[in-house]
Amino acid sequence: MEERGHEHGQVLPLVALMVVGAGLACLVLGRLGGAAVARAQAVTAADAAALAGAAAGRGAARVSATANGARMTKYEELGLDTRVEVKLGGAHASARARRRPAAPAGSAGMAAGLRAAVARAEQLLGRPVPLSRPAVDDPGRVRHRAGLAIDVPAWLVARLAPVASQAGLCQPYPEAHPIHFELCAHGVP
Repeated sequence: MEERGHEHGQVLPLVALMVVGAGLACLVLGRLGGAAVARAQAVTAADAAALAGAAAGRGAARVSATANGARMTKYEELGLDTRVEVKLGGAHASARARRRPAAPAGSAGMAAGLRAAVARAEQLLGRPVPLSRPAVDDPGRVRHRAGLAIDVPAWLVARLAPVASQAGLCQPYPEAHPIHFELCAHGVP
């Protein structure tokens, strides 16, 4: 009978060691996961800032980085490329975006944020986003006049709608006026 109690005493330190080891593994995985999330957020902020910078210059890049919780640490224009570096917490990231040599047709009255959102949509789609002339009865005509909305050809709606929110574009009238997209209230993500 004494042997049994002795065996029990030998297993208990092993179980305690396994519990401590599992706890340490969870702690390490949690920190690695947190670092990966911070890095991903920094990359997103850098991408958005580079696109904003390519569309509207240094000030727009800085505003975009700040809106995404990051601080822009470097801004360069190299030919038609805009390169931006940001810092978010302990994570650093950089991104490039190509400026257009000429403004797209119909973008003359676009606000900088909308130009950046359209540029991001083009990047996500892998093709230019053609613009249509707004209809007279467009329910978002006030947003069009303010440079905060676009209309696209009907054939593009099915492709643009799934990526619009990633680009910072909202579709406020998907049933009544599906070709109308506008800058989301939060701007470019």
